[in-house]
Amino acid sequence: MKQLIEIPWGNGSIPISLPEKWTILGELKPKGLVNRETNPLTACTQALTRPIGAERLAYRKLAGKKTLVVVDDHSRPTPVAEFLPAILAELSFAGASNSDVEFLVATGVHRPSRPDEVVEKLGMAVISNYSWSCHDGYDLANLVDLGHTSRGTKVLLNRKLLEADLIVCVGAIEPHLLLGFGGGLKMIIPGCAWAGTIGMNHMQGVDPEHFNYVGSSGEHSPMRQDLEEGALLLHREIFIVNPIMNERAQPVEFFCGDPIAAHRAGERLVGNAFRLEVHEQADVVITNSSPMDADLRQSVKCIGNTLYASKPGGIMMGLARSINGLGEMPLPKKTLPYPVMRIILKMIGKNRILPLVKKVKKDEPVEELFIGHFGLQMLRRNHICIFSDSQLLPADIGKKMGIVRSFSDVQAMTDWAASKAPRSASVWVFPYGGATYATFNKLK
Repeated sequence: MKQLIEIPWGNGSIPISLPEKWTILGELKPKGLVNRETNPLTACTQALTRPIGAERLAYRKLAGKKTLVVVDDHSRPTPVAEFLPAILAELSFAGASNSDVEFLVATGVHRPSRPDEVVEKLGMAVISNYSWSCHDGYDLANLVDLGHTSRGTKVLLNRKLLEADLIVCVGAIEPHLLLGFGGGLKMIIPGCAWAGTIGMNHMQGVDPEHFNYVGSSGEHSPMRQDLEEGALLLHREIFIVNPIMNERAQPVEFFCGDPIAAHRAGERLVGNAFRLEVHEQADVVITNSSPMDADLRQSVKCIGNTLYASKPGGIMMGLARSINGLGEMPLPKKTLPYPVMRIILKMIGKNRILPLVKKVKKDEPVEELFIGHFGLQMLRRNHICIFSDSQLLPADIGKKMGIVRSFSDVQAMTDWAASKAPRSASVWVFPYGGATYATFNKLK
């Protein structure tokens, strides 16, 4: 008899019928924050009264001074509008008028947020009463050269950051494949940086042995260390407001204050709640993009997040909802058939993948080197397949990406995975793979 599991999908779920001889080792969900609900405005208000390592915003003298509020963009599910009034109340108490406060959407190298997306992110009241703009990582006329980090990253940042007396960074702390965790000064770099700065920063620490840093603390992520050094070249007062969100992308706790001290405290909570340790790697991992469903670039992160729950050579089955389609996912101009790619990668080995990517993409933006290297290292290690609704992604998206097999029918994906897996395969299931990450710790 087939085994039926239900995977969250939008406001409903998708049933997946698994072969009867497969053994489900477990469905791994966040710890502690599951189903937890909090009023975001109340929680943010309370956190702002007790900032970590910094003076409270309300106690500052901000009249006539310029405050720049930097927020994450449309690709992130952070519901900023739900708690933004708490931040504005603090700034107002400190004497800041509406004309003293400006908003900057940290798009990095993403497309500019559409006006309707900014309304959804900030709320109509803010859009109507405050100035706002989107960062452009390619507009050199509005970028300022601040020099280099000790790791060699050339730092060009949005001019508005230099014009501000106070910068307030608003973005969630969640698992991140290279940074370890999002949030903190990530709103500055890559959020408000030159495209070249972003590319150089993304390549920090990337090598065959360390292509995936998900869940690493700030002290152990070269990219995090590099971006923090680069952002601090601004020599401006920076204050963060970082929510921690549950598995449904609802803010449940806030970390505010010093951009490094407060962020590290938030990292620890996210690690405790969303790190899922496995003592046995499975033949098959079924991982779902929820709640990072904005587009393909965000949704496929669930595969990297849970990669180490699978055996080398095992199958990664990703359910990638991708509400806005491809998003900013770069697609290679040419690809080889999936089986040929696997054979070539196995033949050349992990140490020669990065030189190969650099040769093939020598005229491409530096950030694409990171994406190409990460994807090929995953493909060398595992079979990868993704499912998404045919209305959201092109039916041939797998061929265009080159590193995955894609399906618009979940049963067809399961049948393909079954053809690659052992008859009595072991399975881990991650219903919220966009928010959680796996670590492997073999029992002695």
